[in-house]
Amino acid sequence: MKDINLLIEKMKMVTSAGQSEKTFKSVVDDIVKFYCDNFELQVDEVALLLTDKDNMVLSFAAPDFLVNAGMIPISSPDAFAARVFKMNRGMIENNFNQMKHLHLFEYIKGPGEKIRKIWKMMSTILRSGEVKFGIIELSRKGASMHEAGEDFSPENLEFLESSIQEFAPYFLKVLPGDFRGKLV
Repeated sequence: MKDINLLIEKMKMVTSAGQSEKTFKSVVDDIVKFYCDNFELQVDEVALLLTDKDNMVLSFAAPDFLVNAGMIPISSPDAFAARVFKMNRGMIENNFNQMKHLHLFEYIKGPGEKIRKIWKMMSTILRSGEVKFGIIELSRKGASMHEAGEDFSPENLEFLESSIQEFAPYFLKVLPGDFRGKLV
């Protein structure tokens, strides 16, 4: 596993100036890169979804090509992201293709890429203290389940939960108050 302390030190420096679109994007990109490196994922396999101020919808902060693709109502019974947020705990689903879920975002192509199905998913809450402000999803995609790679394990989820809680205070510090997908 990559050294979490290096990223925390970088986040302390980057976020010390306070909130701006540039610092927000830097923190998002650093979090995505950290999990890509630690789980051998592609950039489109790490999703950060943030709530609006009323905790009614989740909007993508990453990957970039989904930022303006739409929102997920937290009340949705079919969205994996909404279930994780409502249940207030992490989840692993290594047969993601077989469970009921929103397929919509799987069919949006990334820049120059073909569509890759999500076969495995792991997700947990973004929280700083008592403030719950979104979720992180790690997925394994591919043309087939075999191509998607290994299953996520309980140890993987434990690492995700503990590490994202280390990053969350810095992420929250630069989170735009009116975040809803597009940063305008």
